[in-house]
This record gives sequence, structure tokens and C-alpha cells, in this order.
Amino acid sequence: MEKLFFPISNAEDYILVEENPSDELYSHWKTKGLTPGIPCGTGVLLEGVTFVEWGKRHHFEEGELVIDPIQLEASRYLNSKVTQLDFRKNHSPLKAKLITSEEHLFAELEETKLPIVLKSEYGLAGRNHIIFKTHSDSWKISQVNKRLFGFPVVCEEWVGDSRFFDFSTLWDVKEGEFFYLTSTMMWIDPNGGFRGIRIGGGENEYQSLFLSKVYDLVKDLNNLVPKEYSGPCAIDGFLYSENGITIVQPVSEFNFRYSIGRILWEVRNKRKPKTETVSGLLVLPYPKQGKLDEWSLLGRLETELNSELILLTPVRDSSGKPYQNAVLYFEATVEKESTVVETIWSSWTDPI
Repeated sequence: MEKLFFPISNAEDYILVEENPSDELYSHWKTKGLTPGIPCGTGVLLEGVTFVEWGKRHHFEEGELVIDPIQLEASRYLNSKVTQLDFRKNHSPLKAKLITSEEHLFAELEETKLPIVLKSEYGLAGRNHIIFKTHSDSWKISQVNKRLFGFPVVCEEWVGDSRFFDFSTLWDVKEGEFFYLTSTMMWIDPNGGFRGIRIGGGENEYQSLFLSKVYDLVKDLNNLVPKEYSGPCAIDGFLYSENGITIVQPVSEFNFRYSIGRILWEVRNKRKPKTETVSGLLVLPYPKQGKLDEWSLLGRLETELNSELILLTPVRDSSGKPYQNAVLYFEATVEKESTVVETIWSSWTDPI
């Protein structure tokens, strides 16, 4: 995922990577109208440059990239789901609490109404959570240390069976003040795993329901987000149904960093498609069976779907070992969006 900065960079930018993108991928980006920057390693870092990273944790010291303890502490504070319980406490319709130990969790499972979901304090979207639907799921307690990295964890009501729309609002934060950029729709699988995200195609049909509630949430963050923080933020939320009524969960988590939605927004700005065109990103797992020929497949899909496709990350490393996931950008009309998404997904994950 480190290479996702290439598609949103300018030609004069330096992109710090452990391994350079292949010539084929680099040429692919240029052919698609992107302006990828110059790959570099730590040995050629320049002083006096404007430094951008996924989340602010480092600074330059004698030409080397080193952890900045102050920025690291700020990042841990802002991105901690434990901290974020305070951020969202007056704006969430779902009950959530902190679980501090295995004994505490046992007691909670005995007393609380299921289903619930446990979330790690730090983790990626769609991962690092455990769902308890019935008391027979108690065996999953043994997974906490492995999947959630131990305690503390956040325990929240689970409404996955009635959850029907996931969104993310994108913001720029400057000296603690939030500036709205756009809202996106996310594709989430039935187990809560993240599959992709989309922008465009006209105004979102649910935006009028959730956007005002997210704005109300943001207004209450003035004294909680340090004025020293400037950078991107994504606020994820969802809609669910209860007794026939649509309920808005304006925030499931905050991401004070470059999110996958922010990457999509940046790539779309570079591409400049028509407003009515849908732009999306799919996070595609390498097929469990069969061998993937990504370039042949992309060429065939572009012709078959009459859709613009851009591979944003490499499929395998320089030794030929496949990465777990690759990120693919697409453009489509609203009418063809579902067909494009499902065809790409099935063709990629189950190649002929």
C-alpha cells in the first residue's frame, strides 16, 4: 500500500518506498494520465522538503527519517478507538464501552444483550474486530490477543444484519478546524470486511440523512482535537434499520490519516471525469486458486466493460511473490456500475 502515493503525486515529488514500482506499472500510470513522482530510498532524503505521510509520525534528522515522539503520541491519541469514545459519546445511537480485561469481557458477555462487536484500539477498516452473535460464540474470546492485539478493546452493539449503507465523509483539518471535502459510499461484505469505495454519479440518495449529523459531530470536536493537528481525516459511519425506521450512526471510527477514500478523491481530481461519472476503488484479494495475469485481464475487462481501469498498486513484489491485495481504480456510468464492480471482482478473484 506504500505505493498508493504514486498515483496522487506530481512528477517532481519524491516517493519514499522500500521497493520501486516496476517499469510496467510506472508506464501504466503515465499512460492513464497520472503524474507519478520519483521513487527514492532513505539514503537520498532531502532536507527542507514538504513531508507528507499516511499519518504524521516522523521528521527529518540529518537526512534520516526518525520517529517524532510528540507526533507519534498525537497520532495515537487521535486514532485510538478508546479516545474516540469521547469524540462520539453524544452522537452515537449505539451503546459502546471500554473492555479492559478478559475477566471484564466474560462479565460483559454474561450481562449484555447480544449481538456485539469487539474492536481493537488500533486497526484497519474491515479488520481487527470480532463479532459475538450468540453465547455459543464465547470461544472467540481466545482470538482477542491475536486479532485485537490484547486489551483494552471497544465493545459496541452490532447491527450488521440490519446495516444497509456505509459511508465515509472526507475532511481537511487545519489547526483543529474541519473543512468538508466530499462523502463516499463504501462496499462492505456481510462480515464487515472492506471491499471498496466510490464517489460521483450525482448526489448520494442518503446524504441528506447523514451529512447534517456528521456536521453536528464535528462541531463538538473543537476542544478534543489538538490545534496542532493539520492533515486529512475520514469519518466513517453507516445507516441501519430498526423497526422499519432508518437510523444514522454518524461515526463508527475516525481516521486521522490518508484513508483509501482520500486516495480515491485525489485520483479522481487528477482524472477529472464528468460529475455524472462514478469513480471507485476496489481492494482485490489475490485469487486463492489459479494464477493471475493482471495486464491481460485488465485489457480484456476494459474492452468488455467499456470502462477505464487503473491498477494503483503492484500485484506482486520484485521476487514474484503475490501481495495479499491490490487496489484497482475504475470509472463507470451509474447504470453500469454494479455490472462493472461484480465483473471485476469475480474475474479477479476467480480467474479462468
